[in-house]
Amino acid sequence: MNHHRDLVDVRTGDEFDQPTPYGPVYPVRMADGSPPPSQRPRSWSHLTTSGRELRPATD
Repeated sequence: MNHHRDLVDVRTGDEFDQPTPYGPVYPVRMADGSPPPSQRPRSWSHLTTSGRELRPATD
């Protein structure tokens, strides 16, 4: 079973990746297409507590 979840912050448009279920979330790209200031992974709870509203990205 292959898990790969592309996520987007609905408030900012920033893109994230969660390669494993319940695992850390990695910033991928800012809404303007630039690289994120940090590629340090974060927990889902850390991101939502800091105001992120992550949803699955749609193509």
